[in-house]
Amino acid sequence: MRNDVLAIEGTYNFRDLGELRAGDRHTRTGLLFRSDSLARLAASGQAQLQELGVTRVIDLRDDLERQIMPDALPAGIEFVAHPIFPSASAHVARQLDIFSLTDLIYAEHADTLAAGVTMLADGGPTVFHCTAGKDRTGAIAALTLLALGVDRDDVLTNYEASEAHLRGAWFDEHVAALRAHGVDVTPVVEQLVGASPAAALDRTLTTVVEARGGAFTYLRAAGVTEATFERLNARFTE
Repeated sequence: MRNDVLAIEGTYNFRDLGELRAGDRHTRTGLLFRSDSLARLAASGQAQLQELGVTRVIDLRDDLERQIMPDALPAGIEFVAHPIFPSASAHVARQLDIFSLTDLIYAEHADTLAAGVTMLADGGPTVFHCTAGKDRTGAIAALTLLALGVDRDDVLTNYEASEAHLRGAWFDEHVAALRAHGVDVTPVVEQLVGASPAAALDRTLTTVVEARGGAFTYLRAAGVTEATFERLNARFTE
């Protein structure tokens, strides 16, 4: 199972979603990548994206985030802006804890999550990302993997891995940036910045996704078609 990072210079949480067991099949490698922000890709990191064959990047951040730190992509890669919710800073200001934020993403933004999953069914090798690559990115990853038949425990482990990858330099830098902008960095805010406990996703999958009938029903109700599920399976499993 692939929860380790790929060493793409300028990123901390870049991962291939291949080699995950999906029933009697496995997810394919080299097609679907999750990541933190690509705003700090140097020339070497850009070259690494090209070596991976990436043809498209889907940015899940809000308009302000993209404006402040736009992705630094090499020529020839398609860029798609697809915000999951309107304002990340609003969630920080509300002092939402990681459990509440995870519930909110799935409960209130099923439409943009489903549209993101739909995008993955077509196109070439794709990177999807937000700022940390754990909450919005984690939701798209979890729903896609569940739709492909990946075991729930493996989905939880894949989600939880972000916290370890972001610990240290990435976390310290982002907390310092919040303080520099006058944000009161409470333990709740620190949790929002760097935590991805499996218990948070596990609770949300039970109280939101399963309460709506499970991943397939949740996604169908939000607009994912049967044809899309078929294309996802054909493209990403073997």
